[in-house]
Amino acid sequence: MKSVLVTGANGFIGSHLCRHLAKAGYRVRGSLRRAQTTDRVTPGDVDLVVSGPVDETTDWRACLDGIDAVVHCAARVHVLRETASDPLAAFRRVNVAGTGHLARQAAAAGVGRLVLISSIGAAVAEAHHPDGPPPTPYQISKREGEIALRRVAEQTGLEAVILRPPLTYGAGGPGYFRLLLRAAAHQTPLPFASIRNRRSILYVGNLVDAARVCIDHPAAAGQVFPLSDGAPVSTPDLVRAMARAYHRRALLLPFPPGLLRLAGRIVGRESAVANLTGDLIVDNSEIGARLGWQPCYSMAAGLAETVAKANQAKF
Repeated sequence: MKSVLVTGANGFIGSHLCRHLAKAGYRVRGSLRRAQTTDRVTPGDVDLVVSGPVDETTDWRACLDGIDAVVHCAARVHVLRETASDPLAAFRRVNVAGTGHLARQAAAAGVGRLVLISSIGAAVAEAHHPDGPPPTPYQISKREGEIALRRVAEQTGLEAVILRPPLTYGAGGPGYFRLLLRAAAHQTPLPFASIRNRRSILYVGNLVDAARVCIDHPAAAGQVFPLSDGAPVSTPDLVRAMARAYHRRALLLPFPPGLLRLAGRIVGRESAVANLTGDLIVDNSEIGARLGWQPCYSMAAGLAETVAKANQAKF
């Protein structure tokens, strides 16, 4: 089996991926920004190495020694309470310069393939129309990070594979999904009954399985694959599905979505409210056609497993 470096090994996606690959028989090395204890990665399963912060100065040589493939999970992700004076520059340092720098060092170390965990937000930035709402700094940086990787691949022969997940959920997941899960668990009333959107989501178990396939499959090289659980779901139906996983009933109240969006602008949560009220449909057909990959978990199964693991951890 191949030796695989997983960057961001103690993050939400990275930790799930390390365990998944180790269970599948890969030799897994995980990089951390700093030495620390973590309950997400078991040292007995993964060779943990400290890489330092991810940017254009990171020395990856020790992490890359003897590695066949890299899955790059480490990134600056959505920040609920942004403190950077220039958010776009902060995102670019990690997600663009850091990605390109890792790719160059990986190619120099003889790594054959790099799988980038990007974001469907890159597609949003890519498809942006001047008359439409501007993409977020995060979305811009993820698109530019993909470009940086592909440029290195063209120059060096490194095989690049890009995965574009939407909102990814699972046990220990961050962001507004975690807040919705808490609300469903505690039957907190939510003003979502009037929302009529369609949005794709992705269980982390499906994401890490797709990444595993992309490490080895010959037809994955040079490809960009959007991912999802399958059929999109509305926000109220998602909350209802969460509540069912807890054997509870969702408490949803009618409220005009336009007023929700206005409230989001007023309190500086416009992006979060847009995720709750807007449409974003992700088509799985490309990875299915090229690699024969299909989601291992339905949304209902992914939610059930998320809740079971959350209960084990006394979530």
